[in-house]
Amino acid sequence: MYSVSRFKCIDGKPDEMEIETWAEAYFGSMMNIFNGFFCHVDINDALSRMVKIPFEKLVQEQLDGESQEVIDIAVAKVKDLADIEIEHIKAYAE
Repeated sequence: MYSVSRFKCIDGKPDEMEIETWAEAYFGSMMNIFNGFFCHVDINDALSRMVKIPFEKLVQEQLDGESQEVIDIAVAKVKDLADIEIEHIKAYAE
């Protein structure tokens, strides 16, 4: 079976900027959904739930069929964004 990537390649390497842009948009839409639930619970409860979200698995499922390099770039970006969001929640909770 032939698979076509949704991301461009430049000189045989995936376009990292395009993948990171996708990851930022994906994370943003996930946070919009999660915030709909988190707004109904205490901030500390929201924090404890946020750290349990399997971001890596969610990204991998979304990018099923892409190369491992593409998945690794996207996972790293989403994990960075999640860490930043968790730190903001921690700071707000204190």
